[in-house]
Amino acid sequence: MSAASDLITRLHDALNRRDLDAAMAQIHPRARFRDYLEGGEIEGLVAIRDFYQRLFDMLAPDLALIALKPLPGGRVRADIQSSVRDRSGHLWSDTRVVAIYTITDGLISSVELLDGTG
Repeated sequence: MSAASDLITRLHDALNRRDLDAAMAQIHPRARFRDYLEGGEIEGLVAIRDFYQRLFDMLAPDLALIALKPLPGGRVRADIQSSVRDRSGHLWSDTRVVAIYTITDGLISSVELLDGTG
């Protein structure tokens, strides 16, 4: 497994455990993500940690990595089966998504979600 694949696997494992500290250890200090909960963009560790905390407060995602493929420019494509339940356990969504991760200085600096066909 490449260092980038290992990094993404560690992030997903941490998110599935709801372990914010472990998840944030994989994120670049100047990372920029799209805020899929409220719209707009979030930047930096504090904002990204707040995003994940809000996500965990509202939903219970379970992210299964299906495949990882290196792309040019320090990017990695991840095919993911994403099952999301609300906090009472009701299934909200169960779908395949594609995420494009950008790796900078050995950490995740951006994530772009695409539909399942990517």
